[in-house]
Amino acid sequence: MDTAKVKMKNITIDELKVGMFIVNLGRSWLSHPFLRNQLKITSEKQIQKMRRYEIQEVYIDPERGMDVPSPEPDIVNSIAPGLEHSNENIPAAEPPGEKEELSLPANTFSPTLGRKTNGPFEQMEKAETVVLWEQNVGQVEENLLSHQSPVATRIVDQVPYAQEIKQARVIQEEAQSALRNIMHDVRMGRSIESDRVKRVVNKMVHSILRNHDALVSLTRIKKYDEYTFVHSLDVCIFCLSMGCHLSFSHEEMLEIGIGAFLHDVGKMKIPLHILQKTETLSENDWMEVRKHPVYSSEIMEQSQGIPEKSKQLALQHHERYNGSGYPFGLKGDAIGLFGGVAGIVDFYDAITADRCYQKAIPPHKGIHQIYERAQIEFDGSLVEQFIQCIGIYPFGTLVLLDTEEIGIVCGVNSQTLLRPKVLVIYQNSKTPYAKPFLVDLTEGSEQSRPYNRTVIKPLDAQKWHIHLEPYLSDIRNILDSQRS
Repeated sequence: MDTAKVKMKNITIDELKVGMFIVNLGRSWLSHPFLRNQLKITSEKQIQKMRRYEIQEVYIDPERGMDVPSPEPDIVNSIAPGLEHSNENIPAAEPPGEKEELSLPANTFSPTLGRKTNGPFEQMEKAETVVLWEQNVGQVEENLLSHQSPVATRIVDQVPYAQEIKQARVIQEEAQSALRNIMHDVRMGRSIESDRVKRVVNKMVHSILRNHDALVSLTRIKKYDEYTFVHSLDVCIFCLSMGCHLSFSHEEMLEIGIGAFLHDVGKMKIPLHILQKTETLSENDWMEVRKHPVYSSEIMEQSQGIPEKSKQLALQHHERYNGSGYPFGLKGDAIGLFGGVAGIVDFYDAITADRCYQKAIPPHKGIHQIYERAQIEFDGSLVEQFIQCIGIYPFGTLVLLDTEEIGIVCGVNSQTLLRPKVLVIYQNSKTPYAKPFLVDLTEGSEQSRPYNRTVIKPLDAQKWHIHLEPYLSDIRNILDSQRS
């Protein structure tokens, strides 16, 4: 057989059946959800997915899978699109290791990976969310969600993460202590000690400026029984991160930080039995809860030295771009920049945290929900900046890589959102590495594949029985050991 040519049949998607072997999908990698152009059809679900991606024709190899029924279309001795320069047989038409076969029998050797596959990875198909980001981000060089969006400013850290994280923990503990005292004082009817707030927020500003990831990484370690304090602090940290990303001045960073730090202080005026309810709130209860932005603003107004923009943030953090928010139903540009940023951050942190009446969703799903609300509940340009800032796979997201390794996202490449930094912790579904190590998914391969590793799908840590907290808590030691 002439290895420069492939005997194949060109058929329509309607003729495609389970059991057929596709040698080429006629599409670029980013235009379909499968890991390579060659695959055997094992289910109707795969065919339906091809229809959803508007694949109309494919090339099949009748010698490697089921043939089309008679009458047959003409067999052509030609070269499949994209395989013109192949000097190998069909199995190696694509560069070895570039993408995996869609399906592999359990415990069989995978030549593209150089190791045995495991049961859970038999269907190595890209997740729907991964495909969504490839189509909306990858098509514009992986750095933007639209051609009109400004390119993210590359943030240059002054110190390494491993150096800053220790100081960040101290600052976080000090801030939590200050927040508890402030909220207790407010509940007792006392005013806010604004100088203490400014000192704490200023320390957080400097930490964010020294290293963009360290303080943010601590937002992934939450305590369920301290939601009110932890949430307010996390919103402050994320708002400061956004301020850094948007190149705010030091004064603006302080203003947005103070506003975010105190944005929920008005909840101290709401009866505890309402705040701690696990069942659906009554109409009267809900009306009371909706007053807390006004309460926050009033408390801040009664305290000396709180900036006006900080008060505005507290008042507007539940307003929505389409006018569906509260307390005033502000719409569009009537919502200030700080209020718009805080609204996105507050929503994200709330849905990704366990609460007495709701279970947390994973960070990557929280980002997806934010994305779906762009230009509806949230300003689209701010949504794009937020996603550039914390990534489409935020810090702490458990991910499966195309090497069958499992890792934890521990850093964002704002210029290449699809390729974060990952702490690789498992060789496969069952075997942890003795020493986890950090990789940057922008790193190229010495072989023919463009990257060493690529995210295939985010994973649910609970379903995989992987406890992230020990890794996240000990990441400084892990990074230190890798550097040495």
